[in-house]
Amino acid sequence: MNIEKLLVYRISQLILLVGPLTAYIASPWANYDAISLPKMLAISSIGFLVISLVMSQWSILKKRIGKVLLFSSLAFITFLILTLLFSGAPLDQQIWGSFGRNTGLVTYSSLFFLLIGTAIIREAAFYERLVRVFVLSSIPVVIYCFVQIAGKDPIGWSEKRTFATFGNVNFLSAYLGMVAISCLSLILGKRIPGLIRVISLLILASSIPIVFSTGSIQGLMVFSAGAFILSGLVLRSLIKRNYWLIPYGVIGLSLLISVLLALFNRGVLAPYIFQISILLRWDYMHAGLEMTTLKPFFGVGLDSYGDWYRQARGEITTNRGSADRISNSAHNIFLDISSNGGLPLILAYLSVLVLAIFSSIQFFKRSRQFDPIFSAIFATWIGYQVQALISINQIAVGVWGWILTGALIGMSGTIHSNNEDNLSNLEIEREGKSAKEAHYKSMNRKLRTKLLPPQITLLGFLGFSVGAILSIIPLTADMAYKKASQTMAIDQMISATQRIGSTAFHRELVLEAALKANLTAQGGEIALSLIEEYPRDFYAWKILALISPLGSQERVRAVDTLISLDPFNKETIPPKQ
Repeated sequence: MNIEKLLVYRISQLILLVGPLTAYIASPWANYDAISLPKMLAISSIGFLVISLVMSQWSILKKRIGKVLLFSSLAFITFLILTLLFSGAPLDQQIWGSFGRNTGLVTYSSLFFLLIGTAIIREAAFYERLVRVFVLSSIPVVIYCFVQIAGKDPIGWSEKRTFATFGNVNFLSAYLGMVAISCLSLILGKRIPGLIRVISLLILASSIPIVFSTGSIQGLMVFSAGAFILSGLVLRSLIKRNYWLIPYGVIGLSLLISVLLALFNRGVLAPYIFQISILLRWDYMHAGLEMTTLKPFFGVGLDSYGDWYRQARGEITTNRGSADRISNSAHNIFLDISSNGGLPLILAYLSVLVLAIFSSIQFFKRSRQFDPIFSAIFATWIGYQVQALISINQIAVGVWGWILTGALIGMSGTIHSNNEDNLSNLEIEREGKSAKEAHYKSMNRKLRTKLLPPQITLLGFLGFSVGAILSIIPLTADMAYKKASQTMAIDQMISATQRIGSTAFHRELVLEAALKANLTAQGGEIALSLIEEYPRDFYAWKILALISPLGSQERVRAVDTLISLDPFNKETIPPKQ
């Protein structure tokens, strides 16, 4: 039995599973955070399983990863750990992330493990299946969106808007924009089966209206970027000479300038693109850049942007609207990574993106023909990078972005693949797509019933267990808090927030509940314990200042701390005297 082929096949099955599972999974009845925590459980359990399988046959599989990806991967994981140890942010917050985001060590490690798993597969037919799964798995999401639009949602979400299981209209909009790009590529592919093209057309025709209905421009920007890339790839296949590049480039540059002007409420596209939220996002990005400058080596800590936002945002942002307008994300994935982990971490991440771009160029050099599968992956990946410039790394969207990055790197490896168990690329081109599919299906039928050796199976089980346990800890802590909060018993709520995996936000909710119940003394104790574990928690310091007697040492200390945390806030900081 060829262990390498069987191992790669099992990894490919897991990659095809994790994207749809992450999109669908939610826990609205059991959890206070019904979106991010269940999705973190999905990617961490499968992500750690994937990397454990990869590591089980490292001597065989390292040749599939390549030196550049290997070096970038080790650098990224190393700097994640160094940030965890030396940034000074609370460890639990860095491990599991802040409430509602959960983009800490567990999430970023898992995403990187899935990227590596996707990159090492190097089977052209697998990447075709990946695109199909990405497109077809959106059907339940689209159907659920229409249920929400019709007002027939069986789940009593706190917000009555169309967001499916993504928790926010912007995330749903970006996801459907990415799906629409892949659909368009499959529609344009001549060799794609007719049924797949028809289904893709129906999904495309459904997704765009849903995106419009959300009122979010993210999906439109993502789809427009991807569609423009696809148009260029089609022109490249139709026109042998490169004269078309000049008008194409001029049009692209003109559109880019128009979009950039619109982001500042200028130009002809401003009425269609500009929203007040864009101005706020500039503020969040500016703060992220300031944090990167302030702590360039280890950052402010994984998912700890919110702890430093007030200090880093500056006077103009503080005075723009309410001083209590805050954020726990730069709304730009690149700035989130650089502010959270410093310059070394963002450089390690960018090195992987550069590798993906270089791999794409290598693939395109092979042929001018329009490849609907690679074009779908590349254009959708570009769309994700556009989303990354204006939004956060939401897990259900991000998992596809990181998988597609791995796919670009892996597909370039198929150019040079000549394994004896596979058709070479020349054979594929000569014998056609049907031969490729027949060979791939035949190979999979043989592998489907095979079992991995016991030692590899055991290692995979251990990896899965580690990933699952790491995410179950905060998931169950959140469940305990929701159950306690329904009783409104302060003692039970306090007990729930003392569990490992609970967040500062859970403590803040208990503190708020205690004050509403006129339990001032108990509220003070909660505030002090919150400050002890999260010394940059602005809300806890503010409550401590408010409940302490005027002129007391405790009040003076609390107000001084508030001023240091939010130096330009002249509205909501209590007076010392």
